[in-house]
Amino acid sequence: MPKPGTTHLSQGITKAREVDADEHLNVKQVHEYWEHRAATESGPQSTTMDVYLRDIEFRALAARIDVPKHASIADVGCGDGRTTAKLAARFPDFAFQGIDFCSNMLRIARRVVEHANLSNLTMHQQNVCDGLEGRFDLIFTTRCLINVPSWELQRRALRCIHSALNDGGVYLMVENFIEGHDSMNRLRVAFGLPEIRVRNHNLFFERRRLLEFLAAMFEVIEEVNISSTYYMVTRVIYSKLCLDAGKSPNYFDDHHRLAADLPFSGEYGPMRLLSLKKH
Repeated sequence: MPKPGTTHLSQGITKAREVDADEHLNVKQVHEYWEHRAATESGPQSTTMDVYLRDIEFRALAARIDVPKHASIADVGCGDGRTTAKLAARFPDFAFQGIDFCSNMLRIARRVVEHANLSNLTMHQQNVCDGLEGRFDLIFTTRCLINVPSWELQRRALRCIHSALNDGGVYLMVENFIEGHDSMNRLRVAFGLPEIRVRNHNLFFERRRLLEFLAAMFEVIEEVNISSTYYMVTRVIYSKLCLDAGKSPNYFDDHHRLAADLPFSGEYGPMRLLSLKKH
């Protein structure tokens, strides 16, 4: 597995825009990818090399969990459970479930829960595309549905999330979008940097197509790009400084640490948060 200090460019495998279906991994291959990753990397970088990006996700979600006490909350695609556990510790009056299709990820997640001594968080192995067991007042995903390798399956997953919500329930969708990714790449090119490509186990959403599909199921309460400022600092300014200095970017550099606390602004990053209320 890549070690701290790995360049951002090492994440790229396939082109970001529309690609042929056979260039994407299929469902089985995506599952095998995450099982292998969890088996070989059990630390904080088990779901992403960019650990400060997870801090941004946590901050964005924590600020938007606004449901009555004793509400039921599900993290669909919880991965190693670290974000889920931080939220469960922050909101002890809520009942949390972490849901993932990867057994090795859940093995890490259960250790995280045990170490944190949390009584309001349980872990379950399920595939969102097959439906979710139980009903919830709030569901959130963080870079989960971009691992569903076709638009047809992504729509199925979104329908399953909608069905698992109680009436008036909220879905906090933190996923990657191709428009912000392309804007970031145009900025990189303007600074003399090569484009960052989308990994071949990811399928980023197209914003207009997604919103058109969601309109029948959800009301959009809020939409914000939570990665733009962070990506401008880390993927453009810091990367340019590294290029000029002849060194590789390091995910633990202070540029990452400090940029994670900046306010959200602009459209120069792939990750958006949509706050959606079930009709």
